[in-house]
Amino acid sequence: MPARRADRPALAPADGPLAARPRFWFNAALRDRDFFLSALAGMLLTNLCFSASSLGLVGERESGTYEATLALPTTPLEIVLGKLLPFVAISYYVLTFAIVVSGLGFGIWPRGSWLALGALTLPFVLASLSVGVLVSALVRTSAQAVFLTVFVILPSFVLSGVMFPYQLMPDGIRQLGGVLPLRWYQIGLRRLVLRGAGIEDVLVPFAALTLLFLALLALVRWRVPPRLG
Repeated sequence: MPARRADRPALAPADGPLAARPRFWFNAALRDRDFFLSALAGMLLTNLCFSASSLGLVGERESGTYEATLALPTTPLEIVLGKLLPFVAISYYVLTFAIVVSGLGFGIWPRGSWLALGALTLPFVLASLSVGVLVSALVRTSAQAVFLTVFVILPSFVLSGVMFPYQLMPDGIRQLGGVLPLRWYQIGLRRLVLRGAGIEDVLVPFAALTLLFLALLALVRWRVPPRLG
């Protein structure tokens, strides 16, 4: 048996004073409750933004006021932003509700920067609303809008990593979830709620959500026809 090198320390015996133990820095108790509630705001906002905005343009088209809107001296971009901005304030009320319920009911308050949480929520809400408006621009009836919205919401919950860690998904599925706004929002949200992160720790999710919003806004602008007259 070869002799042990003099510059290499001897390993501690199995019954010695040293022992290796795994340590979990975040969600140390490995409670499912903490995992799900840390992303509660993302799930509620996704439902609100997709459902509310998807019925906007198609509802006006069915009621006959859509053509009147196009006849106004407004650009398609102004029409789209007019559909998005009213829901932003409502979304922050929903965010506050989710935080209060998680905090008072289960003791899970955001440990990180509240300013970063508010800043991260804005591009996520705008991107999610843009998805709903895009759905509304693609369909012809409210029934089609509801069906397509449900078809988008359910994969968002599964592929984004809200229900179980996206790191465990196969490569192709994991990359596919990267185009969903909820994927990046839940990453930043869990960093802020569970890890106590600061604004510098959510810059990547913030940038990804901003790029998604701009891309979706361009698609919606392309689908909305120019004004009449």
